[in-house]
Amino acid sequence: MKPYNKKIDFLVILIAFLSTIIAAVSLFYTKDFSAGDSIKTISGQTINLYGRGVYKNDSLSMAVQAKGQDLVTLFFGVPFLLYSVKLNKKETLLGRFLLTGALAYFLYTYTIYCFAESYNFLFIGYVAIMGLSFYAFVGCMTTFKLGRINENFNKKIPTKYLGISNIIFALLIGLNWVRRLTPAEVGKYLDHYTTLPIQALDLGIVLPTIIFSAIMLMRRHSWGYLLTPIITFKGLTLLIALDAMIIFMIANGVEVAIADLTIFPLYTLVVAFNFYLIVKNIKDQENVAKD
Repeated sequence: MKPYNKKIDFLVILIAFLSTIIAAVSLFYTKDFSAGDSIKTISGQTINLYGRGVYKNDSLSMAVQAKGQDLVTLFFGVPFLLYSVKLNKKETLLGRFLLTGALAYFLYTYTIYCFAESYNFLFIGYVAIMGLSFYAFVGCMTTFKLGRINENFNKKIPTKYLGISNIIFALLIGLNWVRRLTPAEVGKYLDHYTTLPIQALDLGIVLPTIIFSAIMLMRRHSWGYLLTPIITFKGLTLLIALDAMIIFMIANGVEVAIADLTIFPLYTLVVAFNFYLIVKNIKDQENVAKD
């Protein structure tokens, strides 16, 4: 691995600081404006607005999902981001993977906030975190030596299992998202919004990257060894956030699709196990970064 650019630490501290403030305000600022108000959407449906706090102009469904995401960001994402920085200072490959994966989580999350949430007074904060996360993520990615990275893994790492399970996961999520784009379903999921940014980002970038990395890993190509650990950790954090969203939705009486109730919790366990396998098969974790 190339020497770590310590300037990235400054970006990470800013990300952690801003994310803590934004997540805390979003969770605990609940001033009541017009809770329970309903509006008619362009598709002719009537939906309930959340009506209070930061997400007062969002639909009830979107708002409670965002609060679930904020909860995970505040109590899991930020602490793990800071922990990964501490671990990365030991110049370990594991630390570099964790930091890059954590930054991928913040980049994805706040890109979604920029384009999916109704405009609110925290918008400039979303933009700042998205930008900081992008530059920090790119900075971390440039520190890996692609050509030699497979030498840092045990030869017995189950590449076929990891690759196949990731492909299955990507296909299941992709089919679930495509189902929502059918004329019979799309109006229900649009609420009063005009497009589906989460599905666009996943179908256009995230899921193809998962499939590409899985194929490369099964071929024991360097790209597979580089991308799979990062995607796996990023996927684990997002799945935990999705599980929290589902809990918040059920608690607030929002209908949750059976597919979501089964796919996401199940794959949280699968991805957690995959992450364990990856960590277990990194060789000489205290020294690999000093090559």
